[in-house]
Amino acid sequence: MEKISRNDPLDARKIRIVSPYPITYRFKVNEEFHGETLLEIMSTRFPFHRRQVWEYKINNGLVGVNEEKAAPDQVLKLRDEVYHHNPKVVEPTVPDEVQVLETQPDYLIAYKPAPLPMHPGGRYNKNSMTEILKNQGYGDLRIVHRLDAVTSGLVLFARNKEFARQAMLNFSRSEVRKTYYAKVAGTPKERTMTIDAPIRRKTGFVFESKLGLTRAKEAITEFEVVEKSTDSSIIKCHPKTGRTHQIRLHLEQWGYPIIDDPIYGLKGDKSSQTAQKKAISLLNAGLEIDSLGIKAELEIPESWRG
Repeated sequence: MEKISRNDPLDARKIRIVSPYPITYRFKVNEEFHGETLLEIMSTRFPFHRRQVWEYKINNGLVGVNEEKAAPDQVLKLRDEVYHHNPKVVEPTVPDEVQVLETQPDYLIAYKPAPLPMHPGGRYNKNSMTEILKNQGYGDLRIVHRLDAVTSGLVLFARNKEFARQAMLNFSRSEVRKTYYAKVAGTPKERTMTIDAPIRRKTGFVFESKLGLTRAKEAITEFEVVEKSTDSSIIKCHPKTGRTHQIRLHLEQWGYPIIDDPIYGLKGDKSSQTAQKKAISLLNAGLEIDSLGIKAELEIPESWRG
């Protein structure tokens, strides 16, 4: 695949808007929330509403458990199904820039702009990567890896069950070479750096990373300085593991956070109360899977330079 430049000026971006509609979301309670109350689960998983709002919704039957009305203090167990009915969904707008870059019988590679979630959930349904691709005629896709909503770049989808199994195995075994570029605050003295520090959820959608954390997952990222300017730098990032917010957390730990990161940046808000609505300067620019013959690359955005 040829390298592709993503250098669209923000004021020229196309915006995708959908009309309001009713929808009922459902999800299963996993091990992380086993034994928690319904109000605690909703407040933690979906912090874009205040606790009082979720309590109101639960008391009025808009949120319940196993298709029945529930109380805010009802304790949930593993595999309980929570529903949330929204009679009039108004989805946030997203960039209308999803682009299919390569199609093969077994897989599809696409460019995901940001901010844009990978799949329906929370405030987004029709304005999500999989739903937009479905509208473009690619309805039977299987997600094999994910990007944060605020991260842009390459996404690989499987077009059949067997390829999905093989690709997911490659990702789980760390057999995929992933290359990201990040624009960070500051200019590192080191040319390269490796951060090896575990990651765990702190609260809501905020995670933390440092040595000595209990109940945390191993995380390793290799960094290389590509370019420097007066007060910022472009860093090439090779994550060896695939943890949530890994690159963002490890850059913060190194002391050079992503320049516009609303959570882990220089003035980040780690309260889980502020929704992430804007793209950050983090691009998934390279995917290589030798055993599947996959190699895709994107160029550093010209707007990051200077």
